[in-house]
Amino acid sequence: MLNRFVRDRRGSAAVEFAFVLPLILVLYYGMAESTQALLANRRVSVIATAVGDLTAQATQLSKAQIDDIFNISTAALKPFPVTTLGIRIASIETNANGVPQIRWQQQRGTFPGGVDLSTVEKTANIAIIRAETIYTYKTPIGQIFPNAFTFKKQMDMKPRGGVAVVLLD
Repeated sequence: MLNRFVRDRRGSAAVEFAFVLPLILVLYYGMAESTQALLANRRVSVIATAVGDLTAQATQLSKAQIDDIFNISTAALKPFPVTTLGIRIASIETNANGVPQIRWQQQRGTFPGGVDLSTVEKTANIAIIRAETIYTYKTPIGQIFPNAFTFKKQMDMKPRGGVAVVLLD
């Protein structure tokens, strides 16, 4: 009877499937979570670009218009939650010696630290609009990637009008 049991192969496919199924599920959910994280990262890049572009198009902006830019840009992140999204716009000008100074900045959400001026072009008498985004993304399933990802993007653009963008009160 033991000899007959050893030679019987009728359940081998089910046993092999039971061994392989956990690996297949890990790969599937890992790919799904990775794809969602890449999509969130891409949208954070799009937001930084859009905020910088919309700001650089103007010669002057009011705080209400900047709030509108922030509102429009957060819509680009949907369907991801926007609670951990931070957006910052800064107008940076360099003096005759090429030393950069922040003329004004507005932000929504939180950022660690201030605007980093070390990466600003050291050319004399130029104006730059810097748009920054930061987003903390936690995967919805959280089994494959239990820790949150933090995506940071920065975009520097020269104002299209050729002069610094003025912030109205």
